[in-house]
Amino acid sequence: MIKRRAFMSALVACAAAVGLSHGAAAQEKKFFTMDSLPAGSGPGQLSIAFSQVVQKHLPYEIQISIGKPATKSAVDAAKGQVDFFLSATGINHYMQTQSAMFAKVNNAKELNSKLRLIMNYPIGPFHVVVYEESGITSMKDLKGKKVFLGPPAGAATKVAMQFVEGATGLKPGEDFEVMRYDWQSAETAFLDKQMDAYMIPTTLPSPVIQQFALVSNIRLLSIPDDAWDNEVMQKMLEVPGRTPTTIPAGSYENQVNTEDVTTVTGWVGLGVGSHVNDEDVYRMTKAFWENIDEVHQTAPWMKVFKRDTIFTEANLPLHVGAYRYYREIGWAVPDDLVPPEAK
Repeated sequence: MIKRRAFMSALVACAAAVGLSHGAAAQEKKFFTMDSLPAGSGPGQLSIAFSQVVQKHLPYEIQISIGKPATKSAVDAAKGQVDFFLSATGINHYMQTQSAMFAKVNNAKELNSKLRLIMNYPIGPFHVVVYEESGITSMKDLKGKKVFLGPPAGAATKVAMQFVEGATGLKPGEDFEVMRYDWQSAETAFLDKQMDAYMIPTTLPSPVIQQFALVSNIRLLSIPDDAWDNEVMQKMLEVPGRTPTTIPAGSYENQVNTEDVTTVTGWVGLGVGSHVNDEDVYRMTKAFWENIDEVHQTAPWMKVFKRDTIFTEANLPLHVGAYRYYREIGWAVPDDLVPPEAK
């Protein structure tokens, strides 16, 4: 009996030790939050790839949330209410100049000063999609139609409004109906053919666009050649992070275009609040680049993540943790991206 009690006591002690060990390991695991776009979008795919690599190689866990406009995510990250977010060169510009949707936000510049960058990348070309059966063949045919340009108060929506007005002279809300949805709801509405046109900046090829092509033949609308020099279009292109590009004919199955589509691409980034610990951002940045082959395998467009593009069109300083890693491996960082903390 005594031996049995001694054995049971030892067993309980061992179990308690194991429990404490597991508890300590759990406590060592760090949790972070990230705002992004739906999984089918470029930012959504990048967020998933980044979090998967980080969680595979580090004792970190990243919870991704979607549905919030990128403008709101930037403000929340500045306030320390979210850790990682979809940064956008255009949004940063509006915050820095206290203009557009931030015109009445008195502390916009101060909020922007609390945002940092890990890397920049092209979000992909703006796609203006219609079903071939709609009879719409040009941008000007959007007059009187139901058109989705992006979520209300979103930065992409402002670009889309300038895009359409510059390409056609049509004024959103006057010459055509602007459909007000978030990204996911808009996808469903367009699939159900509750609207005539859907506009989104997305990767090429895009899973979002591919699902539309499975429903019916699609057409992508192009900016007319004679529209590039008008005042509205030029004003749109003056904002940092917007550059002309093309979508090749035949980029999608059931795409009826026989010629390349001229459009605009936008530049975004993986942003992080300055409140996030330097060492954690350093380790995450290192894990991402040391396992970049895993990232490239997740989607063909992910090959845009390479040394010579990650600072393109960037207008936020790097997080000091990311800066430390890039300096460590010998990558030249533009002077205007050096974090204030490192000067």
